[in-house]
Amino acid sequence: MSRSILQIGFGNFGPTHLAAWRSLGLADGLYVVDPDAQARRRCLELGLPGERVSAEISDFVDRVELVVVLAPTDRHFDVCEPLLAAGKHLFIEKPMTATLAEAEGLQDLVREQVVQVGFYFRAHPLAIRAKAEVDQGRLGELRYISARFHGYKRARGDSGVVGNDAVHFIDQANWMMGDLPVAVDAVTRDHFGRGYDDLALIRLFYPSGALAHVEAGCIQPGRWNDNIVPGATQTKEFVVAGSEGAAEIDYQSNELRLHRVRHELTGGLWRPKNQGVEMPHGTVVEPHQVVASEFAAFLDAVDGTAAPLAGIEECGVGMARILDAIYRSAETERRVAL
Repeated sequence: MSRSILQIGFGNFGPTHLAAWRSLGLADGLYVVDPDAQARRRCLELGLPGERVSAEISDFVDRVELVVVLAPTDRHFDVCEPLLAAGKHLFIEKPMTATLAEAEGLQDLVREQVVQVGFYFRAHPLAIRAKAEVDQGRLGELRYISARFHGYKRARGDSGVVGNDAVHFIDQANWMMGDLPVAVDAVTRDHFGRGYDDLALIRLFYPSGALAHVEAGCIQPGRWNDNIVPGATQTKEFVVAGSEGAAEIDYQSNELRLHRVRHELTGGLWRPKNQGVEMPHGTVVEPHQVVASEFAAFLDAVDGTAAPLAGIEECGVGMARILDAIYRSAETERRVAL
């Protein structure tokens, strides 16, 4: 089925999105808008015809049914508001908006159209396998999530590491827990004096009593070269631990370890009974393949055959509430209830 798609923004992640549409066989219906001449030139160099590349949204908006928003986060509300009013289906890269008020404002405009937030790791095969372990009860009662998303890389001009990086693993923690946190506390730092955080330590408290700890930053080393940005390094590690074991993911090395272990009371001491570690073989996936899976889920939601992979209530407004609480906690140095 042919599709008419508008992509707003063609920054560092733009070529990955273009490759994703090509892998789905839908690039012939893709239009791209970016006010930056260099971004448009890069788009043309990658083979998109000039008549489908512009600096103005108005040139193409009436031709399309679907819109992918890759604009800077602080522009999301202004870009998305008229699109929702026009009834367009939206795929909005995370976070959905820069503020909670903006997220609630966009939600109020949604009628019948689909809105999906671009939480990449929900479509990653390793995360999907870990989620299946959780849902099937193979990890037992969830107790703790640990996540690290950091490395030496550029400090973005439109957001800090909370909204750019930590948000991914906060969402993944919520997804694994099957719930949103009831409280958060956070410490952040702005070493570069940009007005945005470049280091964040975040704790999330869930209704079950389980905890999550997320570390993000661009001032500490990453173990691997980044897949997207040349010259940057990244550590992207996520662990979900329960009473019957843990799933440990290293996204940069594409490795999943399933620990089969539980503590038993023996001789008056709680000792681990270790049944070993499984390392399910998985095909290495490229970023554009994961994004293609996100887009495929978005198209299924538009067609009415599935719910959005990351819907506006939980992953748009719900996440905005969490981020708002994180920023308030960091400012006051106190735990904030949600």
